[in-house]
Amino acid sequence: MLLQGSIRRFDLAAVLQFLAQCEATGVLEVRDFDEFGFIYLFGGHVEAISLPITDEKLGSRLVKAGALTEQQLAETLMEEATMTREEKKAMPLGQRLIDKGYTDERTIQDIMARQLMDQVFALAQWQNGVFLYDEPERMPEFKVSIQGNVQQLLLDAYRRIDEGEVARVQKTVVENEVCFACPLEAECDDDIKAKYLKKDVCLWRKMGAVINDDYERVQDARRLYRSRETEAGTDLESQHVEAKSSGLDASLDAEA
Repeated sequence: MLLQGSIRRFDLAAVLQFLAQCEATGVLEVRDFDEFGFIYLFGGHVEAISLPITDEKLGSRLVKAGALTEQQLAETLMEEATMTREEKKAMPLGQRLIDKGYTDERTIQDIMARQLMDQVFALAQWQNGVFLYDEPERMPEFKVSIQGNVQQLLLDAYRRIDEGEVARVQKTVVENEVCFACPLEAECDDDIKAKYLKKDVCLWRKMGAVINDDYERVQDARRLYRSRETEAGTDLESQHVEAKSSGLDASLDAEA
């Protein structure tokens, strides 16, 4: 682990700008009370973002944009149902649509670029959660490449925020993250909080909003955030491993 922290203290925009300046190549894992996902960086540029719970699927975007008919999408997905997992990994949805002549690589790139902008717009509004940046030995290789400039993506996001645009999904915002959904809330009181509740850590329940080596029994920050990954039918770690091993953009793979 190379970098980790609390989004309340270090917002994602600042973290992304720092990584862009460092021309970082790695994976930024993000998690809050409602969502989890990964931001894939190559040379300081955003190559892809995976937010499995709230992502709008690529096929749906292509249909809405008039670049694909519902029948073409349905036929492709029906064929996909007979494919093995390895076949799906080797040939993501976007590539199959191109090979069938239903669309072209430029159209896929344009739709993915718009989706990337929407994802950064959503991330720019996160107020709670944690980020963990790592540089795995092997980064995924994306079939359809998107080199998103961090500064331009953030400028677009803040322009939309200034114009009053609201994110599709309303985020959970809490005053104190370590107290959120605390299982010992009924036993806690103001005296306990005054004595044990510190910034980003509760010494009484041995729980921190961010991992801290000074407290050996502080739990992994990721356990604090009860995301809806179970409802989404996707496990965080398996999603990360699959994205790395398959070398596919999670936005393309989301239709699978």
